Amino acid sequence: MKYYFWVFLFFLTVYIAPLGGRPMLSPDEFRYAEIPREMIASGNWSAPTLLGVRYFEKPVLGYWLTAASFKCFGENAFALRLPAALGAGIAAFFIALLVFQAIGDHKVAALAAALFLTAGLVYGVGTTAVLDLPLTAFVTGVLCTAYLALAEPCFNRRKIFLLISCGLLGGGAFMVKGFIGLALPGVAVLGFVLWERRWKELWQMPWIPLVAAVAVVLPWAWAVHRAQPDFWRYFLVEEHWQRFTGGTDSDHVEPWWFFLPVLAGGIFPAAFPALPALISFRKTEWSRLFERSIFRFALLAFVLPFILLSCSGGKLPTYILPCFPGLAILAGGMVAVYFNTGGHNRGFRWVFDFLGGVFFVGGCGMAMLALSRFAELVPLRPLWCGLAGGVLAAGGVTLLLCRNKWRLRLYIFFGVFALTTFCGGFIIDPVTIGSKMPEFFLVQTRTRLVSQPDSTLIVTTRRLMQAAAWGFPDCEILVVDELGELDYGCAAADAEGKESPHITLEAFTRLVNRPDRGKTIVLMDSNSPSWLEEDEFDFGKAKRYEVKNEFTAIRLSPGEQVKVRQ
Repeated sequence: MKYYFWVFLFFLTVYIAPLGGRPMLSPDEFRYAEIPREMIASGNWSAPTLLGVRYFEKPVLGYWLTAASFKCFGENAFALRLPAALGAGIAAFFIALLVFQAIGDHKVAALAAALFLTAGLVYGVGTTAVLDLPLTAFVTGVLCTAYLALAEPCFNRRKIFLLISCGLLGGGAFMVKGFIGLALPGVAVLGFVLWERRWKELWQMPWIPLVAAVAVVLPWAWAVHRAQPDFWRYFLVEEHWQRFTGGTDSDHVEPWWFFLPVLAGGIFPAAFPALPALISFRKTEWSRLFERSIFRFALLAFVLPFILLSCSGGKLPTYILPCFPGLAILAGGMVAVYFNTGGHNRGFRWVFDFLGGVFFVGGCGMAMLALSRFAELVPLRPLWCGLAGGVLAAGGVTLLLCRNKWRLRLYIFFGVFALTTFCGGFIIDPVTIGSKMPEFFLVQTRTRLVSQPDSTLIVTTRRLMQAAAWGFPDCEILVVDELGELDYGCAAADAEGKESPHITLEAFTRLVNRPDRGKTIVLMDSNSPSWLEEDEFDFGKAKRYEVKNEFTAIRLSPGEQVKVRQ
């Protein structure tokens, strides 16, 4: 059990402890914060809304998880990111459970889970409030229970329990991101059944999971249909078919090979322990690895979803995260086979000599920065100095004191990753960040310019609309011109004669010089359209607040005139 304890401690240090240490990212984190906040405020738990209009890009379970976290820990960055971090931890748990149940080796099970948590893409997304890792957790659960059900020699109570669990987890995957949550594990399980030539399972297995998944999805599916009859048409046509074919997802249309460099970069630094095996494996080692069915299953769980995602027209780097559990299981098995075949002193030593050098040089560089004026500009300077000393010491120990102790070198590798990510989660200055982190700007704008929020109108652009809604929940928000992801919701609200946050440039021109206009604040970032200030309007001596040429807030008091340029 000690191996699982160390993995759990690693997870707490890397994923949970630093969650609230950095500002929120725009637009994704503000979007996935604002939708649950609006659910809590309105009591409407079936149909998601953003800025008060319908937002049908995803089902509701991801928003429910965030709303529950808000209820427990308050509306803050830690609570917002907690579901994503727990998604990474739960996926690692299913990886360890699957490997141990399949081969009975605690070391390999813990190593596979640790390698999954150490992948750069998993860490980056697992500490950010997006839905890909909650989806990955459910998909990994489906893969785990499906494989264990297939491993049962007869149709007994355990198999029925596993199939029901598989369906419940599949329903959860659908409730996070739709049919892709069923398709990704589905192609992997189908491919494995065909590879193993277990034709009877094709007809026996699907029915129990299918009924269980429908039981999970049906209550909400019926509720959202009653509340918003157009949901399923939009969700199936626009968010599934059009996104897969690239018909309406023009911002995310990428070539078929797009995920290859994402995968190559995203697997590091977790790939380092498996590199010696990958380099030195011959046919004998590969045969030994794949003689166990779990590693054949892991290969298909990685390759087939990767191919399916590569066929989609719309692509984002985070989409391939459900492929990483299979890859982590393969990597853990490769390391085990490598050492079981006498590979203690070959490529492993070379790889970790290289890593030790990287640690030592990096530690020296950080130590020099810690002794320079740079450290004075960084909050929590002692943390920066501790990080520099820790990485430097790890490099020295790896190179000089434990060249033949491969297990200690492996512990140092995970320790350096934990130390770096833990400290890095706090060493961020909110004043010096760029346009992706407007949280400090919003807080300061509210403090300096907003005295009575309920009577203040906020006017902004699509780049800041999610952040503005989160930062000013008690103000009316208007978005000028382009809406992007709110096009559908605002069009539907206009068609039904309801209020929407959209305001045209002409309407804004009329608004700013109305004699009965109340206090208005215009929020801009460095990439906002120039018409707000340079081409169309002269805001004169209106009170301003600016942050590092990235953000600008302009307060227009009642009766304060704005010149409209011709």
